[in-house]
Order: sequence, then structure tokens, then C-alpha cells
Amino acid sequence: MKKHNSFFVLTAALAVLILSLFPKMEMKAAGAATLNSAVIQGNQVVVTGTASVVSEDGILHLYAQNPYESGAQGVEVAQAPNGTATFTFSLNKNSANSNLFKKFTIVAIQNGVPTAVSNSVYITNPEACATHTAARRDGGIKGILPASQLLNANYLKELGVQQATYNLLLGRITTGGGLDYQYNGKTWHFNAQVVSEYDTVARRLNDQGIQVTFIVLNDLGADPTLIHPLARDGVAANYYALNAADQAGAEKLAAVASFLGQRYSNTGHGTVDNWIIGNEVNARQMWNYMQSSGVNQYASEYANAFRIMYNGLKSENANAQVYVATDQQWAVGSNPAHYYGSRPFLVAFNDKIRSEGNIDWRLSSHPYNVPLYDPNNWTPTGYATHSQSSRYVTMQNIDVITDFLSQPELLSPSGNVRSLKLSEVGYTSSAGDQQQAIAVTYAYLQAMSNRYVDGLIISREMDEAAEIAQGLAVGLLNGSAQPKMAFDFYKHAGDPNYLAQASAMAGVDLTSRITIR
Repeated sequence: MKKHNSFFVLTAALAVLILSLFPKMEMKAAGAATLNSAVIQGNQVVVTGTASVVSEDGILHLYAQNPYESGAQGVEVAQAPNGTATFTFSLNKNSANSNLFKKFTIVAIQNGVPTAVSNSVYITNPEACATHTAARRDGGIKGILPASQLLNANYLKELGVQQATYNLLLGRITTGGGLDYQYNGKTWHFNAQVVSEYDTVARRLNDQGIQVTFIVLNDLGADPTLIHPLARDGVAANYYALNAADQAGAEKLAAVASFLGQRYSNTGHGTVDNWIIGNEVNARQMWNYMQSSGVNQYASEYANAFRIMYNGLKSENANAQVYVATDQQWAVGSNPAHYYGSRPFLVAFNDKIRSEGNIDWRLSSHPYNVPLYDPNNWTPTGYATHSQSSRYVTMQNIDVITDFLSQPELLSPSGNVRSLKLSEVGYTSSAGDQQQAIAVTYAYLQAMSNRYVDGLIISREMDEAAEIAQGLAVGLLNGSAQPKMAFDFYKHAGDPNYLAQASAMAGVDLTSRITIR
């Protein structure tokens, strides 16, 4: 017995010694708190969850936080007694204390200190406060990247395209002034002349019955505010990661999103139905530059900026659809020095979004052929397989993308498979006009056979000299605006006679190479 008593005494002494080595360690209160949703109801926000955690003052405090804040940072917006987790407070849209872009976290008093005790959630239905909702122009999937100098010509009408994409450069519209916009208690300045150019594009396309998708690109402007802090190291890139990482960036991004959503929602400047945020953002080094990091951190930063754009756009036009942008690299191993595979990037992006409130994001992809200069997209290769481990996604295997999106954890808030826009794909005529004609015929046939595809955008309407120099004469018109064979075949895409001609030229029944979804 004496030996046992000595053992217990020694154990107790050791425990006291260990605890004394960690005087700053906080003992968490028993219980837990989980937030499930944050939704707009009228001019109020209702945040709901469950809570068994006990706050020492008897009150659970709901804090509104910016994307870059954590812990107990932020501003208290509501309270609830211990044991409950339903909070109601004002949305305050378009005011200095707006909650539209905030995330919400429960804070309790523990050991006398305000402490975050729950997960964080964002508003997931910004469309509920939209005041400029415009009817969509969903007329079909046939689309093209138009030549700006040919917008007054008749080629788009002759082709019968129903969709068009156009690049919108943030650095251009935010450099200079002439157009003031009041938002969230501040005055924001936009370049009136540049914005007028985009107005003209949207209106001219709309006048031809064409649905417009603007691709939002973060180029270098005079003001670096929209450039992520980790992208301001002087490295040259085509475009840069959006900034939701500090106050100035988050506020300006919200104003830009609201401005664009309002202006292009049937307010006399043309209507833009779809917005693609960035270009091939998984290709970090070239198309969405930010200093090298793991895929989770990178996707998290993109998700924070994406959510601001999403809430801003849809809070003006409830019918706007907002897309994530990826390239044809699918399950290739991520190399943070240059790129992340689309699949691991999307997994990380979706995990981040779901953890803070699922929203109805869509996906845009560029299923170019591999290699780019080979227009033969109808012959199977080892580069593109019908497996989630496929290195690339091309028009051969777009089913890989939609199968991925069909997984339960990837579904939209309504339980639907997210739509896929093939927002840029083109085929060169450098190897002969017939090859290009077959390729666009097959691409359209494959896209039409997948019910989850909401657009096929052929790049481009007319050849560009810089691309021709790389062996990529991908225009349906040559540099003199003369139609190639592919122009005629795309014009008649879906016509059985043209499909038969394309199959004859390919030496194979193209319908035998289709994967239906």
C-alpha cells in the first residue's frame, strides 16, 4: 500500500509541474456552437445554428467579420441567450455598415476573454435583395468569342450564335474617372470612356439576340488595391489574384461587383447574364498570379474574392450566374510554382465554399486539345481518358468534368448538378481547313450530348496575328475576315448533312465518339 500511495503522490506532483509549465493555456468551456445558415429575409439577416456552449455573461454574441478577419475580430451585430443560436439583425445594404459581404461567427466570454466558439458562415442568398433583376437570354449553347472590330458586321447573325464572351479588364475600368458610383458610404470612380466601350459591346450583342458573358480579369491598373498583397512582388503575369485580403481590397471589390451587376442588368447599358471570375485560375503563375502556396491556401484566397463578386453581382441581378474559371489540366500533379490541377483546385475551392455557406457557383472550363496545335479532337488519346485520374479534359472527355460535378458534395444548394460552360475552345486551320471543320462539328456534337453543358464558346471569330505566329489559326474567319470551311460547318452545326460530311472527312462516324450525359 505504501508503494501505491507514493505512486499517486508522484503522479499528482508531475501533473502540477506540467500545468505550471503552461500558464497561458486556456480551458475551453464545455459544449459547442455550430452555425448552419445566414439568409436574407426582407431587409433583415437571419443566422441560425445550434449552441450548447456557455458564455460566462449568459449571452452568445454574433460578430460580423470581413473575409480577412478571424477569431474574435469584427463587430457585434446581434445577441442570443446561452443555449440558443438564432440571431436577427439588419442587412443594411449599400451603407457604411452593410452586412452583405460579412461572415458571421459566435463569440462567447471564456475565462473573461471574448472567444470565437463556432464556425463562420456567409449570406448564401444575396439575390433576395436584388433590385435590378433582368430576364435571361437562355437561347442555346452555340457561342463564340467575337472580334471587337466586327461587332457591326453580320457574321454573328449569319453563324446563328446564341452566346458570346468578352473580356472585361478591371484595371481599365478602375483607372481614371468620369463616372462616380456611390456604394457602402463611399464614392468610387470608374473610367467613363472605358465603361462606355463595354456598354457598346453588351448592347450590340444583345441587339442581335445574343446572351453575353463577361470574363472579369484583374490586370494591372494605376491603383494596385485590387491586386492581392501576395501578388504585388513585381512578378510579371497576364493577370493577378483578386484582393479580398485587406480592408481596401475587399471594399473596392464589393463596389466593383455591385457596380457591374447594376449597370449590366437591363438599365440601358446592355445586359450581361453570366460572369466568369478570372481566367484559368488554377494556372497560378501565368493567369492568376499569387505567390506560390499550397492549393488549399490558394483556393481559399480565390474563394474569398469569388464570394464578394458573387454577392455583389447577384445582389443587383438575381438572375446573374457566376462561374469559376479553370483550364484543361485536370488530375495532373499540382506544381505550386506554376499551376494546380483543375480537379484538386476545385476540390479545395468547393470545400472552402461549403464550409462557410454553399452558393450556386457554376464552372467554366477550357477543354482545348492536347497538344494545342493538333485540331484532331475526335480521335482518342492517352492524354484524355474517361476517368477522374485523366491528365487532361478535352472535348473527348468532358463527361469527366460533369461526372465530377455530379458527386453529392459538389451539388448546388438546391441539390442540382452545377452547369458547365465550355467558355473557350478553338482549333487551328494551320493543318488544313477540313481538320478545323471536323473539330468544330465534333465539339458541338459532344457539347449537345451533355445535358449539363450550358454553353460552347468557340475561340475565336477571326484569326489573330499573334496566335497565327504560334501555329494557332483558330478563327472561323481568316485575318481578312473571309470565312473558312469551319465557319460554314459551325453555322450548320447539328445539321445531319453537315455531320455526315464531317464524318466522311474524318473517316469515322463522329456520333460513335460521343459520350452522352
